[in-house]
Amino acid sequence: MAPGTPASCESHRPPTASPIRCVSIDVEEYFQIEAAHGAIGRERWGDWPSRVRRNMDLLLEMFDRTGCRATFFFLGCVAERHPDLARRCVDMGHEVASHGSMHDRLHRLTPESMRRDVEGCKRLLEDQTGRAVLGYRAPTWSLTRKTSWAVDVLAEAGFRYDASVFPVRHPMYGVSDAPDRPFYLRDSEGSARLLEVPPLTWRVMGRNLAVAGGGYFRLLPLSLMRRGLAQADAQGRPAILYFHPWEFDPGMPRMPLNVTGRVRTYTGLKSAADKLEAVIRGFGGDAGRGWQPIGDHLDRLGAMAESTGVFTLRRQAAA
Repeated sequence: MAPGTPASCESHRPPTASPIRCVSIDVEEYFQIEAAHGAIGRERWGDWPSRVRRNMDLLLEMFDRTGCRATFFFLGCVAERHPDLARRCVDMGHEVASHGSMHDRLHRLTPESMRRDVEGCKRLLEDQTGRAVLGYRAPTWSLTRKTSWAVDVLAEAGFRYDASVFPVRHPMYGVSDAPDRPFYLRDSEGSARLLEVPPLTWRVMGRNLAVAGGGYFRLLPLSLMRRGLAQADAQGRPAILYFHPWEFDPGMPRMPLNVTGRVRTYTGLKSAADKLEAVIRGFGGDAGRGWQPIGDHLDRLGAMAESTGVFTLRRQAAA
């Protein structure tokens, strides 16, 4: 298959092994989201009450009750303020990975500042948990053609996998022609390659639709995610879901967001926890079997990536 060809366009035999299904959580505060950038400056973060512990308690209790083990992509600044949270996740059987230090989209960083960002976060999380941090996810899926230089930074920092490339078309992020299954990512010919684990999409009429979580999960019917999960199972590709702790907190303070930001942030909060538990139980049995951390599947994911091939994220100049 030619590099960059969406693998779901090809025919596939039914999978012979159990499906890979992973729930991932981007651990950040509600006031750190991209929709609040510009409305709430970093110097004002301390003016807003922290809610992440309350929301992590809810998720960890749900996962314990359902038997789901997840991957938590921690912001370094959250781990620093709540130094017991990452260790608690590990002690409960989950994986801790990196979401960077301060929720800076990669477009706002340089290779040098990103290197400091990810190395500092990785070192902090490893000190707190006593475990190697294997994975990284860029804030707001911001690993794109304009920030392709980040691949080499991540490889040099010692990450085993990345989960930042969304194979969809979106005005803020996405690489629409990237494969919809694990692949090896590189910046340019001859550069370092890195295992890429993209989020779940549902391919319909030749396009990948985003059904992996976040605002899509809260704003759209749950049936779309279910169809994406069923399609992934049938095609033998992993189903990587993603959520944020604040998405399960209808009582969080309201921020001074614009109309679009308010719709994307506050819609569906009341029903999100019940919907997530329904997904976990519906596709993992009553005990949640089948939902495991991304890091538990690196051998299988790597083998899938070898079959998919290398995708070169050719650089695009910033506008």
